[in-house]
Amino acid sequence: MNDSISRQVRAPWRTCAVLGLGGLFAGVTGPLLSTFVPVVVRATLGDARTLIGLVMAIDNVLLLLLVPWAGAWSDRAVAHGARRTTLIVAGFLLAALGMALFPWAGRGGLVGVIAAMVVLYAGINIQRSPLQALLADAVPSRYRSLATGSVTFQMCVGAIAFLMLGRALGMHAAFLAAAATVVGIAAALRAWVVEPAAPSTPAIEATGRSLLVLARDVLVGSTPGLRPVFVASLLLQLTFQTFTTWFALHGTERFGVSPGDVTIGFIAWAIGGVIGALPAGLLGVRLGRRATMLAGLTVMALALVALDRVTTLGQAVPLLMLTSAAWTLPMVNAYPMFVEPIGRGQRGSLSAVFLLSMALGGAIGDPLNGRVFDLAGSYRWLFLVMAAYAALAAVAVWLVPRGCGEAGASGS
Repeated sequence: MNDSISRQVRAPWRTCAVLGLGGLFAGVTGPLLSTFVPVVVRATLGDARTLIGLVMAIDNVLLLLLVPWAGAWSDRAVAHGARRTTLIVAGFLLAALGMALFPWAGRGGLVGVIAAMVVLYAGINIQRSPLQALLADAVPSRYRSLATGSVTFQMCVGAIAFLMLGRALGMHAAFLAAAATVVGIAAALRAWVVEPAAPSTPAIEATGRSLLVLARDVLVGSTPGLRPVFVASLLLQLTFQTFTTWFALHGTERFGVSPGDVTIGFIAWAIGGVIGALPAGLLGVRLGRRATMLAGLTVMALALVALDRVTTLGQAVPLLMLTSAAWTLPMVNAYPMFVEPIGRGQRGSLSAVFLLSMALGGAIGDPLNGRVFDLAGSYRWLFLVMAAYAALAAVAVWLVPRGCGEAGASGS
């Protein structure tokens, strides 16, 4: 009897490792895009910072359109006995096509760049909410922070490998290698992910209407804790995307280094993520999700203030690693806290709401930050802007009632 119970509560390490391939996908694609897309867009548009910010917001616009649709579609698929992985794999393959096309997009001018970005970011955003929902479906509540830790860990490992590849081989070869890797990830997920049996949720619940109802509940605070976690996630994404979108331009301007050398900063962030990701999941299991998120955001804000005072890229590297390691604590635990109250039949839609909080952060943040940097006449204030966002996120997490969103709180 006791042995049976022990087996039931044992951490599902293999499942967590397989689901972490979704993070590897993000690590393969995201840092290359953060490094090279702003440079390609600036080469096409010149130094019009506000316009650059608007073009860079294409990702978030597509997220707003595609993530809700994909989340509701995956809920309907599950209700009818189908698999979420079908849409996940389709998104991966579309993203691989976009990665293969983008290095040559500048030859078509602004139209070519925008077209390649639409293909690429459409693929990325189609898979997001089904993948998040699959993680909650396949992993027991107690261990979801471990699963998101695996996702973040593999994301950072992939980021390190492909940032180094980008520096060694240049943009064109690195993007082609990334496209081939994404195809391999799609094949592996299709072959190795085992989805649970279909729930008893009626198909009528798994529609766009469920997304609207859930979004309303989050915004009005009908379910305790969801609204502040939504706000904290928005601010956390705003902090992260401020770095990924603008650090390449900040680094070349402030430290006087080449775009290729700026990748050292992104590699430092990725190393910090590798260091912090799995411990962040373990801390979420042992200490609780709320306490772990608060600790991470506090350290993150302090490290960002320190980054504002450094004078060389070499001095910034260890602080970027510390900032990233602290970032993993809220990053790993936010989604498990948010998804806790909702059953499987609506997890695609709830995942879409969670991701929309991040999309809003990016859609607001890129043009807003672009305007701030235009007014300042430089990118100098990047880290203080990020510190302000992190501090506000900590306030939002503090407002989550104790016990809300913790493992097992819903009995799921």
